[in-house]
Amino acid sequence: MNSSPMRRLRLTWGGATDQGRIRANNQDAMYADPGLFVVADGMGGHQGGEVAANLAVRTIANAERSDREQLREAITEANRVVHQTALEEPELHGMGTTLTTLAVSQEVDSHQFVILNVGDSRVYRHRDGELEQLTEDHSYVAELVRRGELDDQAAEVHPYRNMLTRAIGVHAEVEIDEWLLEPVAGDRFMLCSDGLTNEVADLEIAEQLGLGQDPGTTAKALVGLANKRGGRDNSTVLIVDVQVELIDSDETNQSPETEEFQDPISSPPHEANISLGGLEDLSDRSEQTSNMKERSWLYDRVHIKLGAVIISLVLLLTSAAMVTTIGWYARSSYHVGIVANHVVIQKGVIGGLLWFEPTLEQWTDIQTTHLTEEDRQRLVDGEQMTDLDNAKTFVANLRTRLVKGVDGS
Repeated sequence: MNSSPMRRLRLTWGGATDQGRIRANNQDAMYADPGLFVVADGMGGHQGGEVAANLAVRTIANAERSDREQLREAITEANRVVHQTALEEPELHGMGTTLTTLAVSQEVDSHQFVILNVGDSRVYRHRDGELEQLTEDHSYVAELVRRGELDDQAAEVHPYRNMLTRAIGVHAEVEIDEWLLEPVAGDRFMLCSDGLTNEVADLEIAEQLGLGQDPGTTAKALVGLANKRGGRDNSTVLIVDVQVELIDSDETNQSPETEEFQDPISSPPHEANISLGGLEDLSDRSEQTSNMKERSWLYDRVHIKLGAVIISLVLLLTSAAMVTTIGWYARSSYHVGIVANHVVIQKGVIGGLLWFEPTLEQWTDIQTTHLTEEDRQRLVDGEQMTDLDNAKTFVANLRTRLVKGVDGS
């Protein structure tokens, strides 16, 4: 007598990442294996963001993570590693990263999905043609929207829309959001950095996810669309498709447990920032490069006047110098302002300059309710400082003027 069929969870996935059209390097990282899917978006000057994202992803990938408790411990450890590294390496001071994960967790006698999130990278679920954002952004603007103080349209152009209120590695401890979901056949999950969602509307994302293409093709198409819309930031997309198969109990007994998850197309932590260039397959790119080395300008009959080459080079160098100068100016100063009702020190020009947005340098425990009315009005628009020491001195003086009865220590 045959036993009744059993259900087996089967996942297929694919991902894509690109530095975009503006950024000099890719500070995103992603990782996928049979039971864990991660996207991280680093922040910090120079290589800080790239280091933070890869440190966090590598720490989680190497940790024990069979259940929810171990997954939370892995993220807590990732926060400790990034924070400690930033303290020990002066050039990495202030670095941090978002971190969003979708993992398979063994709960009692069945597998379930657990989502853990810190920051504004997102997890979406596409089901029956509908796209749903499952995570909540930990950003200043998102909090204003949730409180009803800002609508979605105003949020899209707010100067502090990229200012995070929570991130991995910024503080010694971190609060982690968590959701538990039942696997449902036909669901399609998408993990992504804000380089995608800042450029591509939810309706367009839903349209791409609903085309029925394989996860890797869909991920590349979405990253390509982000670049087409401007590519002002790194963009990373990781898509996971859920299938539930009915199998005989005899087959289950003969199959190792790891076969519940199929087709490992992973991007290991040490390779997480591979750029896809024009989004072609890497194998295709290497073939094209090889062909180009075997061909000459004479063979292709390409005739370019020397004057045109010189003009192009001069324009290119001039543009590069302008971008470098603007970047230096935008990032050479500090200012003190208010974020999420707290006094903060930010690096950069108030309100940002072109694509150079201010970044959080120091979060203080001084709230707006602690300030005198004069100081509060003064900080609404921000106080520009020449350097970090001046900003810290300003905050220290601010503490001496806190309203009576408030402990500013």
